[in-house]
Amino acid sequence: MVNIFSKLFSRRKTILILTSGKKTKLTPFKLSIRDLNIDLTTASFSDIYFDSGGKELMLKGGVNLLDFDVIYFRLVGKSLETAALVADYAKKNRVQIMDKIYANSQIFPITQSKAQEMKALADAGVSIPKTLFGSLLEITKKAQVELGFPFVIKSTSGKKGREVYCPEDSKALKALIAQLLVEEKAGKSFFAQEFVNCTKRIRVLVVGGRIIGSISQLTKWRKRVSGYTPQEDEVKIQKFAPNSEIEKLALAAVSAVGIDIAGVDILIDETSGKNYVMNRNFVIEVNAAPSWKLIKKYCGVNVEYEILKYISR
Repeated sequence: MVNIFSKLFSRRKTILILTSGKKTKLTPFKLSIRDLNIDLTTASFSDIYFDSGGKELMLKGGVNLLDFDVIYFRLVGKSLETAALVADYAKKNRVQIMDKIYANSQIFPITQSKAQEMKALADAGVSIPKTLFGSLLEITKKAQVELGFPFVIKSTSGKKGREVYCPEDSKALKALIAQLLVEEKAGKSFFAQEFVNCTKRIRVLVVGGRIIGSISQLTKWRKRVSGYTPQEDEVKIQKFAPNSEIEKLALAAVSAVGIDIAGVDILIDETSGKNYVMNRNFVIEVNAAPSWKLIKKYCGVNVEYEILKYISR
């Protein structure tokens, strides 16, 4: 029994130190190990990567963050989004975070980070397009293999369809990355997603766990799917049967992100063919501050009244 306990207590502790910017600034830590019984790994926040399929946070090279006993944030700087992602992942999986401020507080609201939002949806089993998060060079390298052209690149802070790109081939991708690398150095983060073959996007407005209206609008790249070219502002009321798959998906998405009033954007894959799997519906966004002007206009619902009614309860 003594031998068993001695082995347990003598196991080398695995420590990961993360910093914003170049990891070379962490070299003094590696030079200071001396006789300490630890295995030390140093990395930059830009080395963090996740794939929505595996739902795991990895270091570049394939090391899972769960392989570490302690993760120390030396300097967060402009990497606040990624730090929040790591802190949340570590807390849920009982990996110790230093300092306690990162483990005991939500340092970045989930709805302000599309990376966190997509991770929360994937963890809850909500259907989303296959998603890759990491440095631009890392995700684009993997996206060409795992997603194929065309695929979508989005800024994690993009709003209302802005900062969304869809390179069709390697030439277009190279030009786009040259442009976006400048923004990444300035502190922006990006993620890649599979391209969903659809001509319309469904917006479902949820208030207090109840759907009060839904509409469909044309997608940005609809012409790539079918050559469909109706009026730019074409909007239609979108009705679903009670307890339909779309309604379930919208409510599950809101629950996963943990907000009460939200606009959920859903894509329905319109691919056809004998190998096509039906009901490929994907959540692409859960917006905590949605616009409801079109919901009011087309669905005839007083959104403000419904929100006040919910709040008053």
